[in-house]
Amino acid sequence: MRRQLQIAGLILLFLGSASAQAFNNQRQAFIVGLGIGYHGTDLDFSHAGNPTETTSVAGLATSVRIGIGLSNQFTLYYLSENNWYNRGGDTWSLGLNGVGAAYYFSPRARSAYLHYGYGYSYSSLSRNSGTDSSKFGNAYILGAGYEFMPHVSLEASYLRANLKDAIDSPYPARTTSWRLMLNYLFY
Repeated sequence: MRRQLQIAGLILLFLGSASAQAFNNQRQAFIVGLGIGYHGTDLDFSHAGNPTETTSVAGLATSVRIGIGLSNQFTLYYLSENNWYNRGGDTWSLGLNGVGAAYYFSPRARSAYLHYGYGYSYSSLSRNSGTDSSKFGNAYILGAGYEFMPHVSLEASYLRANLKDAIDSPYPARTTSWRLMLNYLFY
């Protein structure tokens, strides 16, 4: 229910800002970013009584960013980075919700940029699995991209998450993800 309220709130915020003409083709304004891509993730299930047990998975990666441009080169935003994958016949979600920033090397399109984010991490089963439990911890993301035309960029990033109390559970204690994303930034 909480996730559905977050999504509904983001949609209302987006629709309300679009009608207020917040998008002026300048990064120095209200921004909304959406991304989709691919991830490769290593799930680390090791704990004190078990030697390192790592499983590799891959799947769909998504990204949502909502914030402001302090200039045409520097943006601050709320971010939600998600990795979706199948394991054991169930669909799992793994990601990061937090704050992020990006620095563009040029104030115009055709610019390389760097971005960073930090916040809480989570891992959970899909709602259809009958299990309503999730594990939380902390995570960070580091990335670089290239805005090859106005609003559209290709981005590569590294996402590292640590989950608390994941020992002796079906949840990984740590994860490492490499992501390749195509992003669209409304500005």
